[in-house]
Amino acid sequence: MLVLENLGVGVFGAYIGGDFVASMLSGGKTTDTVFSMGSLGLAVGGAVVALGLLRLMRRAVGVQHVTKGPRRRD
Repeated sequence: MLVLENLGVGVFGAYIGGDFVASMLSGGKTTDTVFSMGSLGLAVGGAVVALGLLRLMRRAVGVQHVTKGPRRRD
């Protein structure tokens, strides 16, 4: 499940970095037919930032799932 979550967050970060931020930096003019190394770099950077934020949130909040191990008797 964590792999799917990481994949989804990485794709979302790549979209935000490669499409949204690239269009903001270029004044709203983007082309989908021309490959750009700058846009690829922004997409990779966006994915890395999104995954880094996810890692920080996981570290701050902690584990969200309960394991079904044997019950402890105190």
